[in-house]
Amino acid sequence: MIDLIENSSFGLLAAIVFGIALCIQLFILVFRFLKAASHPDNSQNTIQPVSVVIAARNEEKNLLENVPKIMAQRHPNFEVIIVNDSSWDDTAEVLKALSLSYPALHVIHIDEEKQNMNGKKFAITLGIKAAKNDIILLTDADCEPASNDWITKMTGHLSDSKQLAIGFSPYARREGWLNRIIRFDTMMIGCQYIGFARSGSPYMGVGRNLAYHKDLFFKIGGFKSHYSLASGDDDLFVNQVANSKNTLAISAPDSQTISIPKETWSAWFTQKRRHFSTSGMYKTAHKWMLMVWPLAFAAMLASAPVALYFNTYPLFIIGGLAVRYITQIAILHHVSGKLALSKDIAWLSPVLEVQLHAINFGLYFINLLSKPKKWN
Repeated sequence: MIDLIENSSFGLLAAIVFGIALCIQLFILVFRFLKAASHPDNSQNTIQPVSVVIAARNEEKNLLENVPKIMAQRHPNFEVIIVNDSSWDDTAEVLKALSLSYPALHVIHIDEEKQNMNGKKFAITLGIKAAKNDIILLTDADCEPASNDWITKMTGHLSDSKQLAIGFSPYARREGWLNRIIRFDTMMIGCQYIGFARSGSPYMGVGRNLAYHKDLFFKIGGFKSHYSLASGDDDLFVNQVANSKNTLAISAPDSQTISIPKETWSAWFTQKRRHFSTSGMYKTAHKWMLMVWPLAFAAMLASAPVALYFNTYPLFIIGGLAVRYITQIAILHHVSGKLALSKDIAWLSPVLEVQLHAINFGLYFINLLSKPKKWN
């Protein structure tokens, strides 16, 4: 009799945990992720001078492909500043040739012995200091503008009050499972930081597509607070300066940049480890906020089989799982369309999500033992 009561209580506890975890995930899906699908009114864009800043190391091929696309932007008043960050390939020669073709392209070279800052922070800082315009638009050498209106769409809503615009930068579609999980990871991260920003809680952005006023950068001393870290030129900067009043989230398809995905698991793991090395420095409230989704997911997966084993509300458990995954697929399918993403990853999300959470947990604990130090 005592065993029966204990088993019944254990099953009931599992069902309660499942219900709470389910409600948390549905709330985030509906009231956060879905917000990533909305776009500001692009008809109200304001044309203002912009300086595009790119830090490049050993990017000769990508610069040849992408600089002409950036220079073809329809924005009437912009310059492009590319900082050659101690490259040892033919980047310097490529930039010299490109600068002859494009008068609005300005090049800064950093010698290896003058590289005194981890990652690309020194290069970005030099680029921002050299910029003649107040509005800075950052991207990477391996990023391609999704449209000829990228500059206008990313900067057209900035003003004296809105000084920071966080954009979206999906990875290009390729064959293979690695590419699917990279694109799924990017979509989930995008849904979170864009959705939370539009809910009044901006916490990060990506340097592949990020715009802000130059004064905002110098007001906090640039990257001074996280000088020693190889990464953080984008997410830590945004985490430090962003708030509900000064930040815009821009995600329309014509405001995006398309990035080249990693081609090996080891390269992608290294990239993700760099991101994890900075997330620990987020504001405390943001760290707790970001823990909610993975913890709720883990609690749901752990409690569901326990409740089913003890036959506690099996219809509720099975129905809850069905509602959760149908809602997720529907929302991610809708968001994919609004963010110009391939919709295949929405249908595969139940499988991709389990694998991604396992990878994230594994890399997080690896980072506790050893943190990556190199940018490239």
